[in-house]
Amino acid sequence: MKAEKRGETLIVNESILCIKRYFDLHDSTVISINELIKIIIQKNESPITGFDETEEFEDLVKNELTYAFIKEFEAVKLTLIELKACINEMKRLNGIIDEAQYDKAISSSGRCSNILLSLRNFFKSTLTHFRRDYMLKKKLHEALIHVDSSCENEINRLQLMWKETPFLFTILHKHKVNKLIMECKQFLQKP
Repeated sequence: MKAEKRGETLIVNESILCIKRYFDLHDSTVISINELIKIIIQKNESPITGFDETEEFEDLVKNELTYAFIKEFEAVKLTLIELKACINEMKRLNGIIDEAQYDKAISSSGRCSNILLSLRNFFKSTLTHFRRDYMLKKKLHEALIHVDSSCENEINRLQLMWKETPFLFTILHKHKVNKLIMECKQFLQKP
């Protein structure tokens, strides 16, 4: 019985960490995307006036901005890889919960805890949304290279789509992530 409780506690703890990690990574990508957009806008502007040899200086500034863009672009790419790993971890946890539920169904206790059932239902209904959110982010990341820096509407649209994807909205509001996390924390605090 204690071993079962420890196993459930471990699964619940890993699930909370994985869900929070996904949203932390999302927030990190939003910050990076904002930086990329600033770089795109700065690259298009020409604030240099009154200097001798302005062409050389402008080239130097544009090269620095290009380097900063590539650096930030690659940082987002690495974060996207971490997001994909996080989704795979959620899939793994869902499999473990399914297995635990199956084992309990054929064991003498015959019942899986409510929190594991809640997590199972959450993962089953949100994994497709997490995957779609990741795929949208991946496509938007690829589109950043081809964005027209002179078109402010295009830049704003891209920034807004990244920040507030419909899939994350569905996960947060329809599936009540915060409520689930609170229930999991309460479960972990029980002796």
